[in-house]
Amino acid sequence: MERPQPSHGGHQPVVLVVDDNPAIRDMVSWALELDGYEPAEASEGQEALDWIDSALREGRYPSVILLDLAMPGMDGLSFLKRLYQQWEVVHPMPAVVVITAGTDSPDAEALGVQQVIVKPFHVRDLLDVVRMLTLKV
Repeated sequence: MERPQPSHGGHQPVVLVVDDNPAIRDMVSWALELDGYEPAEASEGQEALDWIDSALREGRYPSVILLDLAMPGMDGLSFLKRLYQQWEVVHPMPAVVVITAGTDSPDAEALGVQQVIVKPFHVRDLLDVVRMLTLKV
């Protein structure tokens, strides 16, 4: 199994987990940390945008964003729209993986994201996707 390579000044790749369910955020963040990533969490879209703004000022940015679509406040689709509008082109756009409970899961290409994962999912499968995406960074 390949481990994530340090990036951005020797730090482990940052994975931002955006989900309104604290149990999912905790489980995914715990698994990411055990797998060598630096997890960050947000409970809805605006909180995630604020976190990204702060991280960019510190010279850090996420390699991957794991995004729930159905959240109170700013939902996942609104977050994606704002992210794509305001992302600074001097940094590579992070890979986005949508995590959805919908049975009519949207197409990744239609959303402009790298992958769609349907809940319930196995954390090992999610880590495989994150590993694949961070190896490309």
